[in-house]
Amino acid sequence: MKLKELNEKTPFFVEGIDIDAPKDFVFKFISEYEKHGLWIEGLKEETHTDVEGVVGSTFTEKIKKYGMEDEYCGKVLAYEAGKMYQIEIGDKWVDFKIEYDVEETSPEKTHLIQTAWTLKGTSLHKLFNFFNRQILHNQMEKLKAAVEDEYKKIK
Repeated sequence: MKLKELNEKTPFFVEGIDIDAPKDFVFKFISEYEKHGLWIEGLKEETHTDVEGVVGSTFTEKIKKYGMEDEYCGKVLAYEAGKMYQIEIGDKWVDFKIEYDVEETSPEKTHLIQTAWTLKGTSLHKLFNFFNRQILHNQMEKLKAAVEDEYKKIK
């Protein structure tokens, strides 16, 4: 199936979560590839090519979900240190833009907002949005737990 350009203006997923860790710790945790295996379910392998200034860096993730392994390719679209991290990621079926925004609510608490849009997809992409929303929600929960566990170790 051929992917068609969608560039949806309305996100299919927006969720916020409070994390008991400082903003800079949370942001660094999200943007460090070495930490991804702690919160991206099914991540088997990740390779990346970094560029100066972060934006334009590329990565490939091999993820096993539902008994099948798939390869996702992506790149960093935008990066504001300590504040916002935006990527494009996709496989043969769909491409997403995902943005992570971090806000300090107190010195030891952070509010993380994750937003996702569909950039490209097959004619069936909307059928899978239910599953994609569930995957992203679960990632947020797992990310919160992983960040808080790691922060407790150094606190």
